[in-house]
Amino acid sequence: MSLLERIDREIVLADGAMGTLLIERGADPGSCLEALCIESPELVTQIHSDYATAGAKIIRTNSFRANSLHLGKFRLGHRVNEINWQAAQIARQAVKGLGVTVAGSVGPLGDPDLSDAEKSALFRAQIGALLDGGAQMIFLETFQDLGELILALEVKYSLHHCPAVCSMAFDKTGRLPDGTTIAEAFDKLRRNDAEIVGMNCSNGPGELITLLKSGIPTEPPLAVLPNAGLPELVDGEQVYSLTPADFASAAITIASLGPRIIGGCCGTTPAHIAAAAQALTSV
Repeated sequence: MSLLERIDREIVLADGAMGTLLIERGADPGSCLEALCIESPELVTQIHSDYATAGAKIIRTNSFRANSLHLGKFRLGHRVNEINWQAAQIARQAVKGLGVTVAGSVGPLGDPDLSDAEKSALFRAQIGALLDGGAQMIFLETFQDLGELILALEVKYSLHHCPAVCSMAFDKTGRLPDGTTIAEAFDKLRRNDAEIVGMNCSNGPGELITLLKSGIPTEPPLAVLPNAGLPELVDGEQVYSLTPADFASAAITIASLGPRIIGGCCGTTPAHIAAAAQALTSV
């Protein structure tokens, strides 16, 4: 059964955060977290395994910013293919035989001065390596530049027919930095053949629930992945206050509003996903 067929029949639970969990488990916040795929693969493997055990049916690779622009800041720009390929391989092996879909995580580039050709080349190198490594779908997440997201989607289509999620980070009013509304963004994505659209991050699930209640169309399928709220600094460490129980309650509300993929973003953990998995069994 394909992912699109699966989400047509049931709500599919995705995993939660990778970066904040790596830091929680000992990674240096100032380091290149994507490089842990080659430097500490066992740490990344354990996180994937923990999410699968918690009930996630989609896990995202540790490759959110594994493009040559970001990796170059750590003198790793020449290892784009290796890091992304390894990210996909680690995820595939961690969930082998569990019926879990591996999604190649691709984030925004963060440089508005790049030409479209330069952006496309960066996305092509990263997405191509993720697919070569065994990613079964591509998860384009946390974008705030609609044009850049569409470029990434076009690159994906030029490389493979696998599904892609096109997820954006909107402000609390449901707009992108340039003023584009959710409805306008989703409409343009659909007209560019996006099969699954979505929104992630924000300031906790409450904001995304409010946006959902404002009447966002849920066709084609919608993915919603809230974070655990804004972190507070406690004894020099960032602490997220949203409990697994609160996240599970929010997941039930989100499910009732139409989305077909539900997961977590920054600050969420396997405990949050496990609580949501248990709660969603009754939906």
